Amino acid sequence: MKNTAEALRATVRRRLRRERALLAVILAAWATLLALSMSDALPALHADLRVSGFLSGFIMGIFVVAGGITARRAHSLRRALADDAELRRLQAREHDELRAHMEREIARAYVQLMPALAVVAILVGALVSFESMVTVAATLVFLALVLLGVKIYFKWRLAVPEAE
Repeated sequence: MKNTAEALRATVRRRLRRERALLAVILAAWATLLALSMSDALPALHADLRVSGFLSGFIMGIFVVAGGITARRAHSLRRALADDAELRRLQAREHDELRAHMEREIARAYVQLMPALAVVAILVGALVSFESMVTVAATLVFLALVLLGVKIYFKWRLAVPEAE
């Protein structure tokens, strides 16, 4: 039987691999977007110069923030693997009942608010133009499908096998 610390280390190693892969994807997407923006090959940025500059800067900022958060989580996991005391703090922080309850409630509220927010977003998009309304609707459909996929994955992964 595995020691609790060994099992936790294995879990942290798996999470660290996922964080590194996510960071690589974020950095590759950021570099691609940067190259497309600098070469003026991105059709969405061929509008007014001020609007194009704002949009490219905003999108770059989103990628930098996402990369920074992911790098910080990866660094935290790497530090936990190197130090037993940090590993115990990580375990205590992740097994906190209040935090787990709050995360469940936040997720539940998000899922319940998503349809109403989707209608508002599509209405605002329709006020701008037909293309923006369709873009918002397609994005929301994509996000809903991702949410459904994650939900099915975790139901399948966490399913209790039936007793014979």
